[in-house]
Amino acid sequence: MKAQLLDSKVLRQWTAVHPARNLAWLTLDYLTAAVIIIATICFWSQSASWGLPWIANAVAGVLAVILLGAVQHRIALMGHEASHYMLYPNRKVNDFLAEVFCFFPIFGTLTQYRAKHLGHHLYPNDPEHDPNMAGTRAKRLYARFPMPKPSFVYHYYLKFFWPPFVFHNLLDLMRVVTMGFGLSPLPEDGARDTEDPPKPRRFYQNATLFGILYLLLFIGAIHTAVPRGSLPFLYLLLGGVYAIGLLGWWFLPESWIRRPGGKLAYSHKVSAFLRLTVYTLFFGMLGSIHTATGVWAGGYFLLLWVPALVYVLPYLMLLREVYQHANADRGDLTNSRVIYADPFTRWALLGYGNDVHLVHHIYPNIPHYSLTEAHDRMMEECDDYNRLAEEAYGTFAGGKGKQTLLDALAANHPRDEELGNSTPGETTVPALDNR
Repeated sequence: MKAQLLDSKVLRQWTAVHPARNLAWLTLDYLTAAVIIIATICFWSQSASWGLPWIANAVAGVLAVILLGAVQHRIALMGHEASHYMLYPNRKVNDFLAEVFCFFPIFGTLTQYRAKHLGHHLYPNDPEHDPNMAGTRAKRLYARFPMPKPSFVYHYYLKFFWPPFVFHNLLDLMRVVTMGFGLSPLPEDGARDTEDPPKPRRFYQNATLFGILYLLLFIGAIHTAVPRGSLPFLYLLLGGVYAIGLLGWWFLPESWIRRPGGKLAYSHKVSAFLRLTVYTLFFGMLGSIHTATGVWAGGYFLLLWVPALVYVLPYLMLLREVYQHANADRGDLTNSRVIYADPFTRWALLGYGNDVHLVHHIYPNIPHYSLTEAHDRMMEECDDYNRLAEEAYGTFAGGKGKQTLLDALAANHPRDEELGNSTPGETTVPALDNR
């Protein structure tokens, strides 16, 4: 018999979406990114007059890239909220805001992420069906747990400075998120924990090549127009390229665009139009700044935003997943944990409720700002949750006598030794509402 952990009236109250709060946080993230970029550019431009050596510019650049990667990660986490329709109450507005402000800036798509993330909720920590463990990740990353603290420091902190480790993880993410390999489609009856889960689906996104060719053509047009120093000529040339892109989009078959398993509140062709337009406006803006002021805005984009995107962001995504799911089993109340982290870790790595990830897996329709309250209520009122839910206090050092995160990742839990073979706890929860 399945138990209801939270009273339905309380649950309805906590599932209310407050868009103003979400949009305020998202705006603050973008303002933070702008401050980091502007401050770094100003430092670079003035460092020589201050008599600082070139190494100071390099240190400032590395620090900026790391901080921008953290901001990108926060933007992606707000996109995670939107994938559950918790960014804005209206689903069309929710998906529009998510695509334009959460996924397109990090060169991702809501449809592909939603397909991947739904599989993760259906089969958490399942090495065969959880897309977060696609490719070699289950064996290469999660099978090593429990892991002693010194080994964890080496494998997950020090290896940040070893590019092959980070880029291998980037390729794993691209393989699933961009190409769609390893995605587990939703069962026809919508049930979880089926005896024979559907086999992962493979498909190629044919429209990707069209998008790459268009982007190269657009960038080539900018490089052709910028030396002339004429904004009208730039806009005329870019307008012509955009017209070519719209023509290609118009005749592009819907089957080339649709991503299996990725639901949207509007058509996938509309999504493709949005992506084409947003990237056109963004790169056109960079070209306009260069043409009008002589400042190589595209260069700063390549020096700051792109390295954060391809190096720091994938690492933070990996580390967050390990914090949340490593050394955990597949039980409804034991597939993740609650982490009381220091302020910087919470901001950069576990923002928007990801420090209360266990509650999110139980009730994925509770917005991030209500998860802590839900956790506290269940700890007080639900015996099974209180007994099974794992809490970690700090990363290296917590309160006296309390388990830290590294303690949790090194502990030998009384669960099945092989990841993926454990069963849910004695008390389970109703089927997850992924909305």
